[in-house]
Amino acid sequence: MRFTKPLPVAPLSLFICTLLACSLWLYASMREEYTTVLDIPLEIRLPAGRTLETEITPTLRAQVQGAGWQLVNHFLSSSIRCIVYIPEKRLAREEEQSNLTISRQMLTQAIQAPVGIAVQRIMADSLPLAVGSITEKRVVVRPTLDIETREGFIVAQSPTTTPDSIVIRGSRTILNRLTSWNTSTVHLRDMYEPTRIPTTLNDTLSGLVTVPQIPITVSLVIQQMAEVGFDDIPVKLLGAPARHALAIMPLRVSVTLRGGVESIAKLLPENISVVIDYSDAISNTTGTIRSRVNTPSDIQVISTSPQFLRVSKRISIARSN
Repeated sequence: MRFTKPLPVAPLSLFICTLLACSLWLYASMREEYTTVLDIPLEIRLPAGRTLETEITPTLRAQVQGAGWQLVNHFLSSSIRCIVYIPEKRLAREEEQSNLTISRQMLTQAIQAPVGIAVQRIMADSLPLAVGSITEKRVVVRPTLDIETREGFIVAQSPTTTPDSIVIRGSRTILNRLTSWNTSTVHLRDMYEPTRIPTTLNDTLSGLVTVPQIPITVSLVIQQMAEVGFDDIPVKLLGAPARHALAIMPLRVSVTLRGGVESIAKLLPENISVVIDYSDAISNTTGTIRSRVNTPSDIQVISTSPQFLRVSKRISIARSN
């Protein structure tokens, strides 16, 4: 019995044949019609001077039909888009908010798709919109920090930013609620000396509020930590009438304070006040009250002694003749 040896197959020829077969299969598959659900980018275009009052979803879910290669192209370049134009005549006066509802039919008509792709159905029934007027407002820049200092060191003063304020643009309704704008979070570890850190403004409400793209610098004053105690600080009764029936004991307290070594060195007893509000004391029913220690902003109160003060009403005894 005679056996013949199989003919050798060159690896390169095998690879070329396999690649050609896959290419032909892919070409045929991409020409087929498919139905699928896509997230279509949504854009609302408003007249000059108008803006959205509330955030909307950035995409619109829809069922579409088209050739495979056209659908793949959408995933690569967002070739299908929904652009809704709102004319001025549909909006109220600039001083007023306009509430609109974009129907499913209008959304379907607003879809821009390449030839050969058909939108069969939009999943949303409608799209509610609130439109207002654009205005400007100057707000404070507030740094957002995550800081860990080296052991024995402290952030001696409140962080500052340069610039310390910015002008933002957006809906009057939204801007009326804003008094500050945060920076992106700055993470710092093992800090032991003053430093300046570049950062950016946060992109919160990016679809509703326009924030200037400018560099922000956060300045930190970091000093070695120090503590100091002051005795015999007088207790002041704020808001008390000239003659009142309250007695506070004791009338002097001791306080322990903490801060940067340079800040502590400049601290004087005159910079510290211990106070009690008369309205709180007169309504107190427990007989004891906690005082409030006022210090410069870069000084932290560690403790007071005594921690609670006694509150009592003086008893007046009428003299008899």
